[in-house]
Amino acid sequence: MQGLKPSFRLDRTTQHFSPPASSAASSTFCSVFRAFEDPTPVPPPAGSFDSDVALGIFNLRWENWAGFEQWLGEEQRRKGIELSLVNTYLGEPEFSRKLRYVCSRGGTGGIKTYAKKFPERERKMPNKRTDCACRLLVKQYPGVSVILGDYLDEHDHPLGNANLPFTQIPRETREYIAGLLRLKVDPDHIVRRLGV
Repeated sequence: MQGLKPSFRLDRTTQHFSPPASSAASSTFCSVFRAFEDPTPVPPPAGSFDSDVALGIFNLRWENWAGFEQWLGEEQRRKGIELSLVNTYLGEPEFSRKLRYVCSRGGTGGIKTYAKKFPERERKMPNKRTDCACRLLVKQYPGVSVILGDYLDEHDHPLGNANLPFTQIPRETREYIAGLLRLKVDPDHIVRRLGV
């Protein structure tokens, strides 16, 4: 090992880089050099988390999906409304998915194929659909736990108990009621307990 010599030679002279002498080459070199000194910031891609935050178009924010679901349940219970999921859009790589909810009284779209057999008969309950403008747009992003939401909370119908006949009972509540009925609990007691 001691008798081996390195296969490359170290040179003590230091070489300095100098720009080319011609004016055209010199100006090209200077512009490239300035680009490294003062880089122009590249905007985030449209639809990405950073872009949506910068635009400020979302008025709600949740730390994670569980936080959003908890808020959604509380909002529906507090106002006696039902927000129905009508569309899911996928947008990789900028966002994972975008979900659109509407008030169930606004209608979820589509043409109804049902034709009344006796159109002259009056309904016991008024029509559920009022073309309510309330809507909620929720966006999830890859690698980001934060959920952004845009909520338009404008209803053209009464809220609270007056709206409950037009909403579906949540699945958890239906299962709870079914369990109580299997235990032979009096239906009047169930109604009083649920506050309906």
